[in-house]
Amino acid sequence: MSLLEYLREDPECRNLAEGAVHAVAPALDDPDPDHVALQLNEWAFTLAGRMPLPWNTHKALDALNHLLFAELGFTGDRETYDDPLNALLPAVIARRKGLPISLSILWIDLARRMGFDAVGVRLPGHFIAALRTDFGLLCFDPFHQGRPVGEEGGAELVKSATAGRVAFHRDMLSPAPDRQILVRLVRNLHLRFMHAEDWEEALWTGTHLILLEPSNPRAHKERAFIHLQRDEPGQALIDLRMALHLSPDPDPEIQAWMRQLER
Repeated sequence: MSLLEYLREDPECRNLAEGAVHAVAPALDDPDPDHVALQLNEWAFTLAGRMPLPWNTHKALDALNHLLFAELGFTGDRETYDDPLNALLPAVIARRKGLPISLSILWIDLARRMGFDAVGVRLPGHFIAALRTDFGLLCFDPFHQGRPVGEEGGAELVKSATAGRVAFHRDMLSPAPDRQILVRLVRNLHLRFMHAEDWEEALWTGTHLILLEPSNPRAHKERAFIHLQRDEPGQALIDLRMALHLSPDPDPEIQAWMRQLER
């Protein structure tokens, strides 16, 4: 199944781990998400036998975090943070380390298999996970062994991740749509490939961003730039026309590029 087929079947991307595999499939030797799903099912079965009776949310979360971070040894990769493998869920499972977003996807998907209403939270520069409860949102940081994150902790994460360039406000601790989680996952890879001027890899990440956000003019404009770097002016012009069509306001840069290409 391709990313496009997955999005047709699950447009809201509720099967988050499956979507995370499809979203990065061109970078995988084996893009079959069933291997990831089977592993998550196995861990969920283990956790099911450890759930507290009578029910206690905090003890259940302790069991989840203990399994992932103490027993299985998952951790944030600080030494080789920019390694693309950190964004590939099968590689994250095999290597037991990853980015904040990939570890959060694992945490969220496993928590959902336990019956929790788990969501992602898109802090600037640092992705975390959370549970929706009757008492509000309980946030956790899988990159740091699932430690709880309140407003003060969220502010520290944003300050650290953005070197103080972004001011924290409490609305940042809000649930993200699942589809937007996959957008951020692919964009992490996309920015790395763009920075490295690896246009072959950037082409597929750019295409996947368009599949995930077809009405976003930025995605079409970025892919047009990639086509230009690959000496593909015809394809670039198609993307520029779409970007211009989708832009709410005229974009002088797009218009300038189009004038040059249409000569």
